[in-house]
Amino acid sequence: METIAPTPTPNVFRTLNTIGKKLKSKKFTDKVLKELDAELKIISAYLGINQREAFLFSVIFWLNCNERGRTDTSDISRLLQCDLMDVLGYQSELEHLFAKNIVTKERNHNEYSVEMMKYYFGISGKITNAILTNEPVPEIAVKETMDIYQFVEEVSDLIDKRSSDEMTTFTLFNEVESLEKENKHLPMVIEVMKTIKDIEDRTLWYEICDDFLHTGKTGIDCTMIDIYKRVNQRLNKSRELIEKKHELFKQGWIELNDGGFFSDATVSITEKGRELFLAEDAALYIRKGKDKTLISPDKIVAKTLYFDENLDRQVSFIRQSLDESMFVNLQNRLESKGLPKGMSVIFYGGPGTGKTESVYQLARQSGRSILHVDISQSKSMWFGESEKRIKEIFTRYKDLCKSEALKPILLFNEADAIFGKRKDGNASNVAQTENAIQNIILEEMEKLEGILIATTNLNQNLDTAFERRFLFKVKFEKPTLEAKQRIWLSKLDWLTEADALQLANEYSFSGGEIDNIARKATMEEVLNGVNPDIQQIMGYCDAEKFTSAGSKKLGF
Repeated sequence: METIAPTPTPNVFRTLNTIGKKLKSKKFTDKVLKELDAELKIISAYLGINQREAFLFSVIFWLNCNERGRTDTSDISRLLQCDLMDVLGYQSELEHLFAKNIVTKERNHNEYSVEMMKYYFGISGKITNAILTNEPVPEIAVKETMDIYQFVEEVSDLIDKRSSDEMTTFTLFNEVESLEKENKHLPMVIEVMKTIKDIEDRTLWYEICDDFLHTGKTGIDCTMIDIYKRVNQRLNKSRELIEKKHELFKQGWIELNDGGFFSDATVSITEKGRELFLAEDAALYIRKGKDKTLISPDKIVAKTLYFDENLDRQVSFIRQSLDESMFVNLQNRLESKGLPKGMSVIFYGGPGTGKTESVYQLARQSGRSILHVDISQSKSMWFGESEKRIKEIFTRYKDLCKSEALKPILLFNEADAIFGKRKDGNASNVAQTENAIQNIILEEMEKLEGILIATTNLNQNLDTAFERRFLFKVKFEKPTLEAKQRIWLSKLDWLTEADALQLANEYSFSGGEIDNIARKATMEEVLNGVNPDIQQIMGYCDAEKFTSAGSKKLGF
């Protein structure tokens, strides 16, 4: 029986050498390519690539071994004795070899606009060693794909190189374009390339995104200096930003922050821009560390509030509704019935009756943070800014609802300042702005999915359009005689019940006013080492009001 000898394993190195010598001796044509069919099949099978990719690999390998260790498009054109246009036809094959880490690339110093001409090409060291020792192709780890955070950081690093004159502005934009092409798996990159045609504008957007992660805003002047070397380019782009004519403003991705001088002006990302950049991670980047408007429940001091039976029952009902398990059940039930899920409450009544403190205690007891809206900060002197700030408040609240363990309470204190009666639509610009603010709030209340509590001393000044938006309307009266007695005893624990009853009966004070008297009594104790007696306390009471006649209970 005849023994069949096994087919010898092709020597890849010799095969590559054969390919190189044939190519060197002849001008490259389709006929030459057909003559290399057998050799290219060997390289193709060895590396797991197609024959066009195997051809390009063979050329680069031969040039790397025989010449200066790195190859560019001009070297390939010279070896093949063909036009550079013929070499550029292999752009997609080259990109595939890059992606598989079979061919490596290194940026050259030539400022070409054609992608393939920007690099020197090399061969992976592991593959080269395997070929030289005639071993199977090693497993090459495919380059790990970037996430969006790594992408914008890489762009920022390129800008730093431009700033330190390691590259020109032209090269910077070419590098960013290359980076974009390598990262088309990123949804934001795809969207930005589709929407913003100018690479300069796209580069700026990526830098603004990276700044957002670190500082929250981008200095216009310093960023233009980093990107552009030429002064006229810096000034032109800076002017576009200051005048809000830049393409990023037109897309609604950035906004100009208040700044004193040109050199201090900054931009930051809008809600729309943040959603584009961060997608589902947007809620994770709410900056609340130094924000005094967000009050954590563990920072709220526990206080006992004394109300009459009716008010206590209403506040207790709201407190039970804010318990997380109950709140979730209520929202699910409301949603199943097609009803609004949000919980809007207004506490109204005279000053010092416990409205604001009740909100704080509700937050503490339910474990919810409070986003406290500073009305004075929301009503900007600049026309148009107030509407933007109100929108930002609700945007921030929605983000907090996603990032906080429990939905926080959105507190509008002294709400009559912006919830007041509508002005004549034909009146001043200020009146039109206030009406626009109210429209925004009314719209947001309609689609609220969290908890909004407003407090006001002047409910009669509220616009009727707000009435139906509030699910609960809770009136805070001045405390009853019994409640006042309990407040006096809780504030000044050395008083007898009879003294506390006398004070409650004599003075028609709110809880806040009794609080003031307690503070004066405490100061007396600290300064003189003794608690004031009942006569001294009554003296404090007489001096509490601007006119003493209004402080005592008269006739009934």
